[in-house]
Amino acid sequence: MKKTTLLWITTGILIFINIIFYLTGLGGEKVLLFVSDTLPIISSFIASICLVVAFNGFKEYDYTKIAWMMIFTGIFLSFIAELLYGIQEVGLGMSMNDIFPSIADYFWCIGYIPLFIGLAMMFIGYKRSGFPMGKARVYVLLSFTYLALFAIIAYFLLIPIINDPETSGLPTFFYLFYPISDIFLVVPAAILMYITSLFGKGAISKPWKLLALGFLCFAFADLIYSYLSWQDKYGSGNLIDVAWHLGYLLIGLAGLYQRELVENINYNEL
Repeated sequence: MKKTTLLWITTGILIFINIIFYLTGLGGEKVLLFVSDTLPIISSFIASICLVVAFNGFKEYDYTKIAWMMIFTGIFLSFIAELLYGIQEVGLGMSMNDIFPSIADYFWCIGYIPLFIGLAMMFIGYKRSGFPMGKARVYVLLSFTYLALFAIIAYFLLIPIINDPETSGLPTFFYLFYPISDIFLVVPAAILMYITSLFGKGAISKPWKLLALGFLCFAFADLIYSYLSWQDKYGSGNLIDVAWHLGYLLIGLAGLYQRELVENINYNEL
């Protein structure tokens, strides 16, 4: 069985378990708390391993290998954050709403830096390689789409948080940081998905489609989380957690498909 097939099956099982526990509350609040803190640790760990497999498949330290190594670094920092979050909430019995932002939030924030660097390096690498970059009108359309999206998010979420007299200092920074940073990740991921789609609908574009979908899952979850947490309505076992878990697993799948692509290219060169 292919590693990608195995991970698709694993993803389906984990997401199914996720939804069942969140919808039914099976086992009570303590079990739900354990599940909600354990699944993201498992999902981010799987993604980290898959990304290691991806960048180890490259023979040389070129733009592509370093870019995937940066993406691994960002996801691994998220794994550390998920682990710390679980230890604090389950192991130490802390109320995460009371200690927000926690040490886990700092690891999540730092993780965005290598993720963005990795995507930027990949874009620069494609541009320098001379590959077709697509049509200008597509970039204009993407720009208008993201500007409109950002304007909607700013109006309904970011500005109200800024103007909230009861929210200030570090909490405000983190409430704003997550959705804004996610947008900055989704934009280059979507551009790379478009560029690689120019090579056809085969294996070349698949890793970037999955990567972009993974970041979109993060963006959706972080937007809802920022709103609910700001309103003190977020609790462990919230159904939006499924989007985070799915995001990690999709990024892990992107890594495995990238490894398959590299192996096929190396085989054809022999």
